[in-house]
Amino acid sequence: MQQRTNVTSGSLKRTKVEFEANAVSFYAQVTGLAKDKIRYPMREISSNAWDECKGNFEVHLPTELNPIFRVRDYGPGMSDDTMQQVYGKLYASTKRTDNGKVGGWGLGSKSPFSYLITDNGAGTYNVTSYHDGWMRSYVMSLSDEGELIMDTMIEMPTTEPSGLEVSFAVRREDIYDFHQAARDVLWGFNPRPTIFPAIEWDEPIIQSQGEYWTTYKHSSVPFYGPHVRMGCAIYPFDLSQIRSSGFLSENDCVLFEAPIGSLKVTLSREQIAYSDGTKATLTELVQAYESAFITQLQDKVDASENLFAANQACHDMCVGLGETREARMRNAVTWRGHRLSTTLSVPGAKLCTLPDGWHHFDKFEGGSVRSSWPRDAKIVMEHTPRYSLSRFAMANLVGEKILWVRCKRADRATVLHHLGNPEVIDLDAFKVPVEKVLGKLVRKRKTIEILEEGQLRSTTQHIDLADGGYFVEQAPAPYSRRRRGEYFRLTPHGSGVRLYDMDTLIKLCVKFGFIDPGTTVLVKQPGQEVPDNWTMLGPELIDQLKDKVDLTEQTGLKDKTLSNLDYRLKGIAKLAVWERAPEDLKEFKADLDALIEVLKQNKMEETDSDKAIDALASLGVHTDTPAVVCPIRVIDQKWTDICDEYPLMRNIIGGLSQYGDNVNVRDNLNHYFELLCRPPLVDEPASSEHIELDQAA
Repeated sequence: MQQRTNVTSGSLKRTKVEFEANAVSFYAQVTGLAKDKIRYPMREISSNAWDECKGNFEVHLPTELNPIFRVRDYGPGMSDDTMQQVYGKLYASTKRTDNGKVGGWGLGSKSPFSYLITDNGAGTYNVTSYHDGWMRSYVMSLSDEGELIMDTMIEMPTTEPSGLEVSFAVRREDIYDFHQAARDVLWGFNPRPTIFPAIEWDEPIIQSQGEYWTTYKHSSVPFYGPHVRMGCAIYPFDLSQIRSSGFLSENDCVLFEAPIGSLKVTLSREQIAYSDGTKATLTELVQAYESAFITQLQDKVDASENLFAANQACHDMCVGLGETREARMRNAVTWRGHRLSTTLSVPGAKLCTLPDGWHHFDKFEGGSVRSSWPRDAKIVMEHTPRYSLSRFAMANLVGEKILWVRCKRADRATVLHHLGNPEVIDLDAFKVPVEKVLGKLVRKRKTIEILEEGQLRSTTQHIDLADGGYFVEQAPAPYSRRRRGEYFRLTPHGSGVRLYDMDTLIKLCVKFGFIDPGTTVLVKQPGQEVPDNWTMLGPELIDQLKDKVDLTEQTGLKDKTLSNLDYRLKGIAKLAVWERAPEDLKEFKADLDALIEVLKQNKMEETDSDKAIDALASLGVHTDTPAVVCPIRVIDQKWTDICDEYPLMRNIIGGLSQYGDNVNVRDNLNHYFELLCRPPLVDEPASSEHIELDQAA
C-alpha cells in the first residue's frame, strides 16, 4: 500500500465516513456502472472461472430450447462460509493479494444483476458450489426493498467434481446478442474454455509479433485499434493518456500483453483507469513495441538479397501503417548503407521496365520505377543505344522481366552504386552482325520472328529475298470499333488470323518439331511478288499436322470420367454376388468392369491428335472424324435390355443407395440369382413353396 502523508494533526473532531447499504447504492454499484449489460456479466463470471482453473471450465450459451447462460468451472469450489463472505457481501474478494488472478473488486460475483435488474423488476440467478464432497445450491435475489439476498436452497453429499456453477435465465430476444458477446469476450481467453454450442473463430492473421505485442490484420480479430490484455480480459486504451512518439496510431490493430496487476481498471472492468502506474505500464509497452518493430524491420531488410527486395520487405511489414509512418520507417532503417525509398532515384540514368512475357517494343520509354519492382527482374545496362532489340534476342532476354538502365559509360559506377550494386547484364557486349549492302533484294522488311518456345515477335529487319524461306501475307483486319491488332493470311485462300492465334499455332508446331525457333517469317504485302524460293507457311504446316492426327484415338470417351457413369451401374459393379448370376448377366458384368477401368484411367488432357485437329481448324481445314458411339451409351442400352429380360432386376436395383452399404440390395440380388439358376423340379409334385419361388423368378 502506498504511504500517505498525514496532514490532519491537530484535528478537533474525526468522523469515519461509512457506506450505507440500501437499494439505491446497490443499484449504482452493481448495474448502474455497467454500460454493456450482457458483456459485463459474461466477462466477470468467465474471468472468475478462468482465475480458478484457466481453460478447465465450460461456458453454456443460451439457445431457443434452453435459454440459460451457464458457466461451470472445475476449480476447488467454495465452502459455505466462503460463499457467505464472497457472495453475501459487496466488495468482498479473495483475490486482492494474488497477482496471478484478474479480479479483485468483489463485484464480479454479483454481475448477473446488471442484466437481471430491469424496469419491470429483478430476476434471480443460481450459484452451485461443489466442495469437499458437498453440493450447496444458492439463489441470489433482491428483496422488495431492493437489497441483496442469498438463500441456501440445497445442501447434500455429491460425487460431482469440485467447482462452481453460475447460471441465469436469458430473455429470448437477447439470445443472439449473448452469442455475439461470447465471440468478442471469450476470444481473448488463453486457454479458451469449452463452449456449447461451439464457436468457430477464423484464424487471426498475424502481421508481426514481439515478446509482449502482436499486430493483426484488420477484420481478422474482433477488435479495432490498440488493445491490451491482462490475464484473460482485453481492454482498449486511449493513446492520448500516455507519452508516445506518435508511432502507434489509433488505427493500428495491436494487442499488448500486460502482467496481471500492472493495470488499474474501472469498477465495471470495461475500461482502463489511467492511474500513474497504469500509464507507466502502457508507455513502457508502447515504447518496447516501437523499438522491437524497428529491430524486426531492420532484420528483414538485412536479410534481403538486393536493394529492390529490401524495399519490398520494408513495404510488406509496414503495409498497414499508412504512407506517413511507412516513410518514417524507411528513414529509420537502411540496407548495406543504402536508404530505402518508394521509387528508384538514380542520378545520371534513365530507367525503363519490360514486363514478364514481352515480345517487342517500339522505343526506350524512360519513366519512374517503383523501388521494389525489379526485385525479381534481370538488370540490363546499355551505354550505346543501337540495335537494342536484336541485342536482347542475342542475349536470350526476350520475354524476361527486365529493368533496362541507360547511362553514360563514365557514370556506370555511380549508377550501379545507387542501384545497390546488383548483378547486371551488359547489353553492349552483344555485337549485332554487319548488315548486307542495301539494294533491290536487301532492304528492311516487316517480319515475324519465332522465338525460343514458339512465341512470335513482329519486327522490321533487313531481309535478303535471295535467301528464301517462309512467308505470310498481311491481311486486312475485320471492321471493329476496337482495335484488334494485325491479321495475317497463312494460306493462299484462307482468312486472316490474328497474331495471338498464330502464336498458339506456331508454339504447337515448334513443340512438334515442324519449325525451328529462330526462324524468320517474311510478311508479304498484298499484291507484292516474292521469288519462288519463298514458301507460304500455312500449306507447309497443314501436311505435317495431318500426319499427327490419329483417328484411332477417337474412342467416344473424350472428356468422360467415372462420374459420367450412372451411379446405379457403379453400385451394382461393387456387389459381390455375380458368381451365381446367369451367363448373360456375367457377360454384362464383365463389360461393365472393363468400361469402369477405362474411365478410371481416362485422361482429360488433350492428346497430340486433338491439338493437331484444333490447329488444322484454325487454318480452315476440317478433319473428318469417325462417328464413334460413346461406350457409356452402349452399356446403358445393355442395362436396359437386361432389365427387360429380367424384370425383377429393375425393382431390386431401384433400392440401391449411392452412399449406403446396400446390404438389402445385395441379399435380394443374391436370392434372385439363386432362383434364376435353380434347376427345374423333375417328377416331383410342386409344393406351394416351390411354386412361389418359381413365380418370383
